[in-house]
Amino acid sequence: MTTTGVQTTEDWCRALDRATGCGDVPLPGLPEMALRVRQAASAENASSDALARLIGQDAAMSTRLMKVANAAAARRAAPARSLDRAIARIGFGLTCSLVTGLCILRQMERYRGDVAARLRAHHEASVAVAAIAHYLARQARGVDPHEAMLAGLLHDIGVLPILDFAARNPALAADGAALDALIERRRAPLGAAVLDQWHFPPSLVGVAAGLDQLDREHEGGTDLLDVILAARLEHARGTRAIELERPVMARFDLIEAPLAERAEAQAEIRALRGALAG
Repeated sequence: MTTTGVQTTEDWCRALDRATGCGDVPLPGLPEMALRVRQAASAENASSDALARLIGQDAAMSTRLMKVANAAAARRAAPARSLDRAIARIGFGLTCSLVTGLCILRQMERYRGDVAARLRAHHEASVAVAAIAHYLARQARGVDPHEAMLAGLLHDIGVLPILDFAARNPALAADGAALDALIERRRAPLGAAVLDQWHFPPSLVGVAAGLDQLDREHEGGTDLLDVILAARLEHARGTRAIELERPVMARFDLIEAPLAERAEAQAEIRALRGALAG
């Protein structure tokens, strides 16, 4: 579906809603390799060895998983020297999600021009948020660091169908401001829809749905969405993408003191970010 003429943000929102609703721009399906790994992980006789044999058929994917497992452990454990040990270390859930992310990254290679540049920037930002979230979760109680890393990788996946739509509409792809506005309006509901379609747990669907809720308040301690929001804020602060007001920062005491001032934090985040990026 190609839309022509001068379009407002509302026009683009309606056009995107129509395109996703009728299937002209389908929500991204779970890649075949990712589906096979997920099925193997959910089997009654699932084991790290069985997953390693399946994933081991892809050398690039195997290498990525080994790097991530060892970077996530930092200096707290001896390096995993085999793929099955690496999978056992990071868990089946994160293994499945890393495979999914790598498969999606490969699919991005078919795009060119402005959309390709956007996809690369999106991937780099998601990797950065994932690495920061993993570190922050280790400082918080009640949030699993591996789940936080997984949530960071997938929290903004709603951008993918929007960029697919932009690739089919050159006028939108060429209008950075219009595309930014469309992403801002639609990425959260589309991201939640994608993760729900892929049968990810409600906690991860909720992260995608709430990735812009900087003013959220809730009872209890720090939760997964808090960690992802804090990681997004920290990444934005590090890239100077936004100026953060102190009242906003006060709600996320995990990052009230900038991570840039903590050498150990920066070293750990940099190592994991490099492993996730490949």
